[in-house]
Amino acid sequence: MYRRLALATAATAMLLGGTAVPAAAARPPAAEVSATAEIPSVIEVTPANYQQVMEWSHTKPVVLDFTASWCYWCQKQKPYLQQYNTADNGSWVWAKVDVDRNRDLSRTYGVRGIPALLNIQDGKEAGSRLVGFDGPTSLRTWLNHL
Repeated sequence: MYRRLALATAATAMLLGGTAVPAAAARPPAAEVSATAEIPSVIEVTPANYQQVMEWSHTKPVVLDFTASWCYWCQKQKPYLQQYNTADNGSWVWAKVDVDRNRDLSRTYGVRGIPALLNIQDGKEAGSRLVGFDGPTSLRTWLNHL
């Protein structure tokens, strides 16, 4: 219907000697709007936004980072995750999961030790997990295989 109206408007404008702005230029089709532009590179996962984060994993890899504020190795790993996420221009989503606030999610994924990084693609776990922090080199290697 919208297309027919736009064509009729353009035809009427041409007949009357004016010019019409094509409707396609005024509003791009939904298919042309980039889905990745709306996906943040870093997010705190909550029960309320978990399904949305899983939807994003169909577009680009999501790294579920099971962590806690009291976890020494989680805090040691955090600046490297930030550095690598920035260096990778947000090509993957760093999804932080606080294990104290998200016990059900930790149980769902069978997380027994932290820090734990899970590679989520197409809504499910893909590839290996990285449990513990063995230094920046092993973290970078793991992230390179997303």
